Amino acid sequence: MIITVRRAVPADKAEIFKFLLEAYGENGHHKFPERWKWQFERNPYKPDDQIPVFVAIDENGKIVGQSAAMYEPLKVGAEYLTLVWALDAIVLPDYRGQNLGFETLRINCESSPLWMGMIMAPSSRHILEKLGCQAVDNVSSYRRVARFDTASVNLGVRNRGLLGGFRNKFSQFLQRLGIDKFGSLLINAAVSVQDAFLGLTQDKRITIQEQHSFDDRFDRFWEKVQLQYPIIIRRDSQFLKWKYLEQPDMRYRIFTAARDGEFRGYIILRCAFPPESNAGIIADILTDPRDKAGLRMLLFHAVRFFKSQNMKYIYCASSIPAYQRAFQSVGFRKKKTIVPLLHSQLNDNQNTLLFSKNCWFLGRSDHDWDQYPYA
Repeated sequence: MIITVRRAVPADKAEIFKFLLEAYGENGHHKFPERWKWQFERNPYKPDDQIPVFVAIDENGKIVGQSAAMYEPLKVGAEYLTLVWALDAIVLPDYRGQNLGFETLRINCESSPLWMGMIMAPSSRHILEKLGCQAVDNVSSYRRVARFDTASVNLGVRNRGLLGGFRNKFSQFLQRLGIDKFGSLLINAAVSVQDAFLGLTQDKRITIQEQHSFDDRFDRFWEKVQLQYPIIIRRDSQFLKWKYLEQPDMRYRIFTAARDGEFRGYIILRCAFPPESNAGIIADILTDPRDKAGLRMLLFHAVRFFKSQNMKYIYCASSIPAYQRAFQSVGFRKKKTIVPLLHSQLNDNQNTLLFSKNCWFLGRSDHDWDQYPYA
């Protein structure tokens, strides 16, 4: 059978949507049509009218594999460029082993001078490395407890390797004794005491307010704070509106920090309510990295907010050391390290900065890390 790999055209949309259902199962419904339009057709940073999806299609017109690209504005030093995120690379099981994953990612990569992957399957990571992508600053992912319940205690017991094959029986034994309920109460009490002490250390002169739009205050703050970050996605009001207010299926909550009327930063939160994982997501946070008090206050507000919404865990991530220290200061613990991979066709001077250490601002808002449904 002959399989062709090429850029998708508008006439392929119906077949792409069929493919997404077959490739992603039940979750495929959330990838189209509204999210697909938002990400690939109505993206204001897309440089042309072409569809940024690259497909493997058989001689009968069936799409059996794809990779896609999402455009975002990137500040590199004093320049503004376009970064392309590689995402949604997948091949149907019956067609694997034919190099289709490599070919769809190869033509995707070759279509853009600045192309990057962050959250990806090991197979895709291997392909990106073969394509010449190089690592940039690591992103550290963090988690902390918001509220424990009996299911959390039992899961923790089952995950303890020291118990070996007795894990499930021991968990059932704890349930019969009611110790799982006592354990959840004890853990929640300890978390409440910890957070009470954290509250005493916050700068009470900083006020937190919820916002429902991105006005010119965000633009003025961006123009000031972007000087502190050599490489960062351009977070002006246009980008923030597209990313957080226009994205389908997502309900983000926006909070700003101010002291004596001065805008100090913002944090963007999302509750992944059931049928998602009942987790709180810190999708984005931006302050001056030297503003320890403002950063801590925004994070502490996030903790209180997610606890009020009965979230179990809270997740966040950053490549910035100052942010990582702030996460730890309010009770987050590092869970994993993500290594982003970048392919650049830019000049040597630009590449020197792109591949320098401690230059990239990256977090959960970048790539398409946070999307519905969150597992």
